[in-house]
Amino acid sequence: MVVVHAAIIGYVRTRVAKLAKAHSDTVEVGSFRFQNTADLSKVYQFRLHAVVEPARRLETQDLLTKKRFEVQEAAEQLLRQANIQWLADPVQTDIRDRLLEIISQQLHEPLVKRVLITDWLELPAGSISATTFVTAHVESP
Repeated sequence: MVVVHAAIIGYVRTRVAKLAKAHSDTVEVGSFRFQNTADLSKVYQFRLHAVVEPARRLETQDLLTKKRFEVQEAAEQLLRQANIQWLADPVQTDIRDRLLEIISQQLHEPLVKRVLITDWLELPAGSISATTFVTAHVESP
């Protein structure tokens, strides 16, 4: 009975250890909040993630950290001037494609397979305080 119990505990521990070592293939690029110059009545906010090869996750995360301000600047310029139809698209295909291009250009390597947009919000501009309004914020890991 003790042997069976020890075997079960050993098995569970190895499974937990394997799960703990499993890395996600997603790297957070940052959180963005912006107003489009064509429609100043709305504020958009979202989080951007990059899907990468799991084997190159740490390398990609390091490069994104080093290039975060370049990515931020290029993304801000794009988002402020983006076509209003892109912002109305529920799938956000055009925005995703353009943001992927920006990241790929800044990394100088095709490390990112695709980008994910989460926590998308479209808010009335009056609901955001002037002291808390930031055009973009990129979080460092």
